[in-house]
Amino acid sequence: MLLADEPITIYHKTYNPEARMDDWKPYHYVGSWFEKRAASPGSNGLNAADTLVVRIPADNVRGEIMARPGDIIIRGKVSVPITGPAQLDPYKRFAIMAVRDNRRGAPALQHWKIEGT
Repeated sequence: MLLADEPITIYHKTYNPEARMDDWKPYHYVGSWFEKRAASPGSNGLNAADTLVVRIPADNVRGEIMARPGDIIIRGKVSVPITGPAQLDPYKRFAIMAVRDNRRGAPALQHWKIEGT
């Protein structure tokens, strides 16, 4: 897959029943990062929003990718320990809205697609 050379960090959230809180663990991948501005209609006109599409080649992931809606994705390699997304405010972050498994077809085209806002 062309242009799949961006370091990407996904903070994957899991619930820790012993601590009664969420654990956030960073996972690092290499893929492509496409960020753009979008607009949606609102009661006061158009509302602007940043959107994101990341494609991670299947060869860059062992098995399933550690991402699901509600996780946080950041451009670059970040390993800051956190207890919540607000601690990632110094970084431009996106909430993952969808994760799609596109590991079919020609091997060179197989990838994971992540969409965020």
